[in-house]
Amino acid sequence: MTDRTYCRTMARYNAWQNKALWDVLKQMDEADLAADHGLPQGSVLGTLNHLLWLDQMWLSRLFNVKTPDVGRGETARMTQTTAAWWAERFRADGALRMWADTLASVDLHGDLAFWSLTSQSDVIAPRDICVMHMFNQQTDLRGQVRLVLAGMGQALPPTALFLMPRG
Repeated sequence: MTDRTYCRTMARYNAWQNKALWDVLKQMDEADLAADHGLPQGSVLGTLNHLLWLDQMWLSRLFNVKTPDVGRGETARMTQTTAAWWAERFRADGALRMWADTLASVDLHGDLAFWSLTSQSDVIAPRDICVMHMFNQQTDLRGQVRLVLAGMGQALPPTALFLMPRG
């Protein structure tokens, strides 16, 4: 179901979409981005921080990357500014691409065992399903942020996968 090509494509897509968001965010007022807009983590920055944290958690499970330094209850405040978010986001996207680029087919088979903070339990789930979940979660949370940004009058770049630059 999930293969190396899918993972490489989605890792590139994730980085492309995060860079596109950064290009919008860096022109905005920090106070607007820190204000509560009813998103899952309140603010635009808080929700993007939460997504960054989630990606780091998945990378720690899939690629032996260090877990984030903040707990789940602190995710919205993981970085204090969009510039700090972008620096951490850029590193996480690089790690995600490195993981995808070094995958062997066997790396996507079998089960992944981990402690789920969402269910507060040990979980054993198919590795490929966990990978698909990670990429879907990225798209979902970015979509929620984009909806708020559009409501704030921001012109947003396209999200169509087929428009992603090649290479």
